[in-house]
Amino acid sequence: MSHRAPALTPENSLFILVSFEGPDRYAQAGGLAVRVTGLAETLAGLGYETHLVFVGDPALPGEEYRLGHRLILHRWAQWVSAYHPTGVYQGEEEKRLELTASLPSYLLERLIAPAAAAGRTAVVLSEEWQTAELACILGELLEGTPARDRSLLVWNANNPYSFDRIDWARLARTNHLTAVSRYMRSIMRARGLDAHVIPNGIPRRLVQHADRNRVGRLRTEGRARPFFFKMARWEPEKGWEAALDAVAALRRRGSGARLVARAGGPTQGAHGITEAAESRGLSVADIPEAASLDRQLAAISDTRADVVNLRFGVQEPLSHVLYGAADGVLANSVSEPFGLVGLEAMAARGVVYTGGTGEDYAIQGRNAVVLETLGADEIVDRAEQLARRPKAVRHLRRAAHLTARSFTWESVVRLLLDRFELRLAAGL
Repeated sequence: MSHRAPALTPENSLFILVSFEGPDRYAQAGGLAVRVTGLAETLAGLGYETHLVFVGDPALPGEEYRLGHRLILHRWAQWVSAYHPTGVYQGEEEKRLELTASLPSYLLERLIAPAAAAGRTAVVLSEEWQTAELACILGELLEGTPARDRSLLVWNANNPYSFDRIDWARLARTNHLTAVSRYMRSIMRARGLDAHVIPNGIPRRLVQHADRNRVGRLRTEGRARPFFFKMARWEPEKGWEAALDAVAALRRRGSGARLVARAGGPTQGAHGITEAAESRGLSVADIPEAASLDRQLAAISDTRADVVNLRFGVQEPLSHVLYGAADGVLANSVSEPFGLVGLEAMAARGVVYTGGTGEDYAIQGRNAVVLETLGADEIVDRAEQLARRPKAVRHLRRAAHLTARSFTWESVVRLLLDRFELRLAAGL
């Protein structure tokens, strides 16, 4: 006989998210910060008491209340971070050891046990390999305590990095496993594990906001010279070689195509893309940060170079316009656990080229171009085909936007709650 899943409501439950990255600039290094911040803010916005524990800025308060005291930030390991001021992953191992040593007992004594005593269920969601050991310890501390039956421990895989450092048998025994995409789940299944898929989400504002005037102007100005947009870390697996090869091939065929690029990550990124582009005969123009969005767009439009190298952090207003105006957004990573850039571009009605690994949301020919190969030829062929089929492009843009609407954080949280309620019912 199956048990009815107990509903997780703001009155009977609270959420604890544990992650290396978080909302502080100090703690922002990639998609994980975007994920945990969006998830935490959405849960708190729905009324749930939500605690986000992360390796935060050592100069900020150790504890901070937001969103009517429903979202509580816990900046952990600040004494370690004080010796590593450049960012969250400097001194990573020291910080991981500090979280592992001090956080499990704190969570049990200060949050989980009091919640259980008050008849509330504590859901602890730990993210990425750095939290795997502390998730195991927390599960073992809970065994035999009254709080065990009123808590749910979940560990989520966002990336296969350092999977070899995880004690999988112990983790699976103490935590329910989830993954950010079917692709990540398949990697876990290859290790004899299983996981529920709970995808990333995007803020609702991305699908509601449409800067149509700026997008329209940029598209009009770019008709004589179609442009692609790519924003990713300057690393081989991000598909930069194929992107530059494709632009070079299109130019040889007379299309006049150019690439607007933001090569983030290490400091050599800006120089790396310049050298790689020039080795292919492509001219490069560096664009420094401008005082306003319109000046940024004007600088991009006025530049005649083949590669427009954005030498500043691209914020949401600019990325949203570039996603929507570009003839193609090259999110063509060799291996992508989820592909948040592709989904954000879809929200802006972008024509997205994905690499076909973790991008569960992308369907070839319906809402995106899903690349089957690693080379530039397929990008070139698809781009030329779409240039001859404006009606198909309009269809892709509309379908992309509809897809993105189903991946707002509100939709993802409903899926998350459903999964967790079923797990709680299975444990009754």
